[in-house]
Amino acid sequence: MLNHEVLQRLWVCMPVQPSLFAEKLRRWRSDNGTHGRITQEVLAALLDVSVDAIGKYERSLSFIRGDLESRLSERLGWSIDEILACRLDWEARQGNFVDTKYQLLDDALVDRHFNGSYREAICHMISTADTELGRLPEELAADERVFLPIYQTYDDHWQMVIRDGRMVAKWALLLLFPEDEAEFRACRLRESNLSVERVRQPILPGTYFGYCPALIVSRGHESAAPLLLSSFVTYLEQLARRDIVLHGLGSISCSPGGAQVCQDLGMTRLGDYRLGPEYGVWELPGSAVSASLFGRRSPMLRQAYTQAFLI
Repeated sequence: MLNHEVLQRLWVCMPVQPSLFAEKLRRWRSDNGTHGRITQEVLAALLDVSVDAIGKYERSLSFIRGDLESRLSERLGWSIDEILACRLDWEARQGNFVDTKYQLLDDALVDRHFNGSYREAICHMISTADTELGRLPEELAADERVFLPIYQTYDDHWQMVIRDGRMVAKWALLLLFPEDEAEFRACRLRESNLSVERVRQPILPGTYFGYCPALIVSRGHESAAPLLLSSFVTYLEQLARRDIVLHGLGSISCSPGGAQVCQDLGMTRLGDYRLGPEYGVWELPGSAVSASLFGRRSPMLRQAYTQAFLI
């Protein structure tokens, strides 16, 4: 049996995605220089750590000491939720091959839990979403025939958090063509009519309309929410770096809990969905993103959306 020290060494050598902390630290250096990227030396001085420590952070080999975490908030402007998400992600990577932590899906976890098949992982995600959402009308149901090909084709437009080998939280963001955006605003969009051909692949800079078919945090797993939110903010930042912003972010709530999440995100209810008042149509306009939860979590998003909508 492998001991903990050996497992840790093996884990460091495995070809896994960079830690959330590493990604955020590198991104912060890129976004906050006056004339280009801030150097590791300057960041080290700002955090009162060694340059070697910064190098290890950015290579996903180390995490900042617990008694120094407050400097991320005080000196870099990171939120408590962002720091917590980085810590949870880091702890999940540390050789504990018993899944007791929340983790963002990556290649290593697909290999471990889904036989190396993203198709199997997606089917699990859709099936779990169907169970979580309960019985829904066909036009809003988590239908594998509709969403499997979409998620396979647009594999960077969604993410899920897993624990003990199963999904406990997920988000997905589909970029709609104008005709389906119009259907959404008219409160009659049918998810069952969506297809690979009816989802936009953002290539050129510009504004797009984002539709979220499901934002799920399983009951009892609310602690996964910061990690889920951080991954969604990271995706919006990736788009913004390509000068791609959302002029609207929409969703349809299917329960009182879903409506509360929409409210917490700062969305406005446009009206009742065509099936009745128990289903709400919600939107966060692009002009409101900079002042929203997303903008508060990311100075980069706040700046990008402020500039895009001349707020």
